[in-house]
Amino acid sequence: MTNSHEVHDAHKTLSDLRDHLARHDKPTAFFFGAGTSCAVRIPDPTNAGATIPVIPAVAGLTKTCKERAAGLGEKFQEAWEEIETYCSENDIDPNIESILSRLRMMLGAVGNDDTLSGLNKGEIETIEESVRKTIAEIVAPDLSGVPADHPHRKFSRWLNKSSRQKPLEIFTVNYDVLVEHALEAERIPVFDGFIGAYQPFFNPDSLRRLESAPGQNWTRLWKMHGSVTWRRIEKDGRFRVVRGEPDPDGEMIYPSFQKYDESRQQPYSAFIDRLSRFLEKDDALLIIAGFSFGDEHINDLIFGALENRPRTHVYALQFGEPPEEGDLAKRAAQRLNMIVIGPKTGIIGGRRLPWSPDESHESMKVAFELIDCGDRDGDGEGTKTGRMKVGDFAAFCDFLDSMTAG
Repeated sequence: MTNSHEVHDAHKTLSDLRDHLARHDKPTAFFFGAGTSCAVRIPDPTNAGATIPVIPAVAGLTKTCKERAAGLGEKFQEAWEEIETYCSENDIDPNIESILSRLRMMLGAVGNDDTLSGLNKGEIETIEESVRKTIAEIVAPDLSGVPADHPHRKFSRWLNKSSRQKPLEIFTVNYDVLVEHALEAERIPVFDGFIGAYQPFFNPDSLRRLESAPGQNWTRLWKMHGSVTWRRIEKDGRFRVVRGEPDPDGEMIYPSFQKYDESRQQPYSAFIDRLSRFLEKDDALLIIAGFSFGDEHINDLIFGALENRPRTHVYALQFGEPPEEGDLAKRAAQRLNMIVIGPKTGIIGGRRLPWSPDESHESMKVAFELIDCGDRDGDGEGTKTGRMKVGDFAAFCDFLDSMTAG
């Protein structure tokens, strides 16, 4: 363990992050997880003065999907609980993405006359469809009531005021359209790998060859786990993935990178390749927000790149404290070019230390605060501790907004 008096300088950490983001020539990308979507809040219709997330966090989404599955009958509820047990026994978080991945594995393994977890093939298809439709319903809410100053809009305004020599890239594992909604509201041109005007279709070549994509003033948006707006169609005897209005069936929502047929696999494999290519760029910067590092495929890609590319830097902004024995804390301790920012501690240069309890500059107060812990030592003087707020996507976007204020 480290000396109890050692700390990380919170002001320097935030200043370094701000300087990285302000560079016009630096290859920069953001990686958004579910925590960014639940940072967008609307008034609670059942509790005056309170707010609720417009899209619930993974735990809330999992709870609703479980309730809908239980509504199908007792055998479906028992199957769900058996899958939860399987996940827990294999050190897998039994959230909705793990459950959906497991259901699809079961579909690929079960025969027409077999059963798994007490369900035959048709019943597994029924519960898998229920999960898809529930997710599609919840992540495609009416956005007309979302406040104009919500975090994604602030992020988009910062982006609109930034001048860059290279296109900024946004990778997201979210299925919703909050990013698209905010970017378009700020009139920012966006390219997501789909081309066309009538039924835009996915074109993987545009991710690999620069001449096949729009220019540098177009922001890139890569939806790595699919989108509620994607669907598969058959045309002239061939399948293609197209983008349009939200699909109530959630057909192209895939939380894992299992082997599907080529028409289903293509968008996801192309986006994984795109993330790998970005991380291989010299002096690349990746900012991760709202992501709990629960996807081993993506984790291995990021950590592997950091090991092989010492000039690539990753900032992992965490809403909660990363567990001491967790994968993120262990791997960050081995990689000097990964900076983990939790509310109470940071992992910088491979060392985990608390934040310095110093008064922050006025410009940093949106991102860092001092908390009075009271008179712990009995000497009549109160002690303070520092708390980073940028792990909350709303506070991070306030931080970005402060960079362009005035």
